[in-house]
Amino acid sequence: MATVVEYSTRKAELEEKIRGLENEKATLVAEISALKEKISMLELERIARALESEVQTLRNEKELLEQRATEYSSNADQNNSDQGQYTV
Repeated sequence: MATVVEYSTRKAELEEKIRGLENEKATLVAEISALKEKISMLELERIARALESEVQTLRNEKELLEQRATEYSSNADQNNSDQGQYTV
């Protein structure tokens, strides 16, 4: 009879352990999923910041080049009008 009680007690302990492990597994799976999503969002935010920086750099370069082009155009127009004044 003692053996039956030992098996019954051991079975109850194992079933309790299994329930605990199943609960922990479910919690870990959910936490891992949430962490993967968080990492994905952080990576996207990092990529977005890098692209924003690159785009701003390109905007600045474009603006500078447009200013230089305007200056060269103004100088070329000025030189052309100056040359017209010296024509006899």
